[in-house]
Amino acid sequence: MVSVTARKIREHGADRSPAGMGRVYSGFLISYPVVGRGMVIFRDPHGHRMITTPVKRVLGESGSEMIYVETENSVYRLTFHGAPLVPMTNPATGEAVS
Repeated sequence: MVSVTARKIREHGADRSPAGMGRVYSGFLISYPVVGRGMVIFRDPHGHRMITTPVKRVLGESGSEMIYVETENSVYRLTFHGAPLVPMTNPATGEAVS
C-alpha cells in the first residue's frame, strides 16, 4: 500500500464528458495495477474508494515516482508519495516497487 495521487488525463468512448478530465484522486493504492483487473484507490479514512474499469496497460518504469495506467475507459497519471507502507511488487516483472 502506498500513498498516491491519480489524475485522469484521458477518457475513452463515444460519450466522453470533459467534466471528469483532470480530476484528481488522492489516497492509498492497495496494490500495483495489474492488467485485467480494476485499480483500487482508498480515498479517505471513511472507506470511500475509487475502482477503475479493468487495466489495459501500465506505462513507466518500476520504482519510478510516476506511472501511467490505461484502463478500458480512461488513462491516469499516478504519482507516488513516499515509500510503500507494505512492500508492493510489479506482477509483470516481480520487482519491488518503491
